[in-house]
Amino acid sequence: NERRLTGHHETSSIHDFSYGVANRGASIRIPRQVSEDDMGYLEDRRPASNCDPYSVTERLVKTVCLEG
Repeated sequence: NERRLTGHHETSSIHDFSYGVANRGASIRIPRQVSEDDMGYLEDRRPASNCDPYSVTERLVKTVCLEG
């Protein structure tokens, strides 16, 4: 992940957290339609493609919803 998330080529640096609407360079990307509708999904662009999506989702839910 460190070699992939350099902050170049439409990625955010692995050392920085950012979010934005329709921002392909952000760690968390919120699609424009989701922002307009105030509901929908988000894209976490940090996990590598070889990660376990269930483990990543579990950690996100624990961090954002349960420990918040």
